[in-house]
Amino acid sequence: MSNLLKDKVVIVTGAASGIGRAIAISAAQHGAKAVLVSDIAELPREGGTPTTHEIEALGVATRFVRADVSRKADVDALIDAAAPFGGVDVMVANAGITARDDGADVSEESYRRLMAVNLDGTLFSAQAAARQMKANGKEGSIVLMASMGGIVGAGMTVAYSTSKGGVVLMAKALADALGPDGIRVNAVAPGTIDTHLLRTAAGIADAAEGFRQRTPLRRLGKPSEIGDAVVWLGSDMSSYVTGIALLVDGGLLAVI
Repeated sequence: MSNLLKDKVVIVTGAASGIGRAIAISAAQHGAKAVLVSDIAELPREGGTPTTHEIEALGVATRFVRADVSRKADVDALIDAAAPFGGVDVMVANAGITARDDGADVSEESYRRLMAVNLDGTLFSAQAAARQMKANGKEGSIVLMASMGGIVGAGMTVAYSTSKGGVVLMAKALADALGPDGIRVNAVAPGTIDTHLLRTAAGIADAAEGFRQRTPLRRLGKPSEIGDAVVWLGSDMSSYVTGIALLVDGGLLAVI
């Protein structure tokens, strides 16, 4: 499709399914040198072809690295896996989860697991990538996956919104900390995206139709549209963009 990511090594966490899978494939389509795919399991939750097979079909080098991002050692090993390709240029900290019992009475167990993945795992990913970029003298790009739920809250997503709001501010703080090294840090905040999770999660599917009707574009977003936004932030086309939370929501939060 383009050479926006030509010669760049891209790592995407949570890339077996959904938005992460779309990001990894978009990176390959836009000319990445190599795409490292990471998740808890290699097969997509919804079934079908592994992400690495889709990327290989595009003629791009790829590798699957199993990792639980809440474990710092797993994340460090993931970043080390990029070394044979020349080291990471674009780190996409996409891995995230929801909690079935989210809300005002979310359980301690669910809350702590959600924070461990969505917030701790995002920070560990950014830290490890930045260390390798600095060691290699690279001016890289780190993209954190936030959400419109990290900008506005909802009663059924108390823990999730808390975690994603933290990601938005994490991007701003890390942009300041890593900017002197030429490393840009931004967040992407998707709106209502048509994924398997959206269609099958209790309560969310019903809410999604209301969001669709209120969205100025009157449709749900496609995972590939998040992928393209991430590609832009990872490319030199956004070389003076850092510390932002890029809303990709069809205009929903402009009018809600």
